[in-house]
Amino acid sequence: MSKKLRYLEIADVLKKKIKQGEFPQGQALPSQKELSEIFNTSVMTTRGALAELEQEGIITVIHGVGTFVSSPAIHNDTLSLQGFQNEMDRQKMSITNEVIGVKHEIEQRELLDLFGKRSGRFSSLSRLRTIDGKPVIYQCSYVEKQYSSVFDEYQADQSLYQLFSQKTGIMVTQGREIMIPVILPDDIAKTLGFDEPCTAFLSKRVSISLEEKVVLYDEAYLPGPYVIMASRKHGKNNSFKYIINQTGTIDSLDSFNDSDLWEDLI
Repeated sequence: MSKKLRYLEIADVLKKKIKQGEFPQGQALPSQKELSEIFNTSVMTTRGALAELEQEGIITVIHGVGTFVSSPAIHNDTLSLQGFQNEMDRQKMSITNEVIGVKHEIEQRELLDLFGKRSGRFSSLSRLRTIDGKPVIYQCSYVEKQYSSVFDEYQADQSLYQLFSQKTGIMVTQGREIMIPVILPDDIAKTLGFDEPCTAFLSKRVSISLEEKVVLYDEAYLPGPYVIMASRKHGKNNSFKYIINQTGTIDSLDSFNDSDLWEDLI
């Protein structure tokens, strides 16, 4: 078995210290020079370890300021729908959230399996995302019962993920998402303003903590007339984002020549 590279060993040690609370969320890490002295290694090796942790979302590097353990106060909402807010800003659209309802004491076998529990109950938060008054996304989020107060306290103008981290102290470092083409359920289609059956993407996404446990589960319906997905492969890199189109139609061939659309897909 090959020996683990030194920078990965250092990254593992720092990760363990962060998990154990030696470096709390928002706290600055020692400088690269100081870390190099602590681990008796080169600055380049230390820099590689920090790059690994930054890639995992565990630390945040603010150039000219320092390196910090990621926290809601300094870390962007990386688990929001990918590219959604950027696309809204680019198209100068005004996005708002409307809370539809909160439910408690949910019993569901699939949720137990997903969260890795043998027993327990869950709470849900249903929201409608509108752009310039037009509903475009229906989203329902789930947490374990012990975190239900997060949903009770949630306000429509807040980031749910930042509120969750602030209230629970849990650092979310991963998001995994799958997309499924579906026909909108009748009740959700009605909520989104459709009188006839409509195709949609169903996004199923889990948010995973530093301890590699699922702590938040989301289902979002993105109707086909308004939401499309663009992806780009460049070398070994793959990226994608959602695009909102208020007209409900899109010329797919012209889209390939839209430099603004592809600019942040690198």
